[in-house]
Amino acid sequence: MTGHIRLIHWKELEAQERADKLLSLGYQVRSDVPGGPILLKELRQNPPQAVVIDLSRLPSQGRDIGLAIRHFKTTRYVPIVFADGDTEKVKRIKELIPDAGFTTWEKIGNVLAEAMSIIKYVQLTNPGQDCYLEKRKKE
Repeated sequence: MTGHIRLIHWKELEAQERADKLLSLGYQVRSDVPGGPILLKELRQNPPQAVVIDLSRLPSQGRDIGLAIRHFKTTRYVPIVFADGDTEKVKRIKELIPDAGFTTWEKIGNVLAEAMSIIKYVQLTNPGQDCYLEKRKKE
């Protein structure tokens, strides 16, 4: 597995632990704590191959970043995987961003690999075309 992943987490120590998990799965990870509008500018100018958003802290901000990623043309089809979070809050985010992956940190490897393979398939079968990622089966 390879790929440049942007990890979004608001606690530096926990972010490093999560980044280590992704590194152990073979991904290149950027995990510095987000800094307001600069994060969105970075994502638009240099989109990662996937974004992992931890919902265990500040889930509303994670939701807002996910919605922004879907809004911008350059990041619209970047796979998003949300990890952990309160069940009720996650349920609401699933309604807003149904094509995202939702998982726990224990299962992140499989869900992230699936999300990245879906987008690669869509890109290969629809070169140069905008496409809508259909709702995926949820766990």
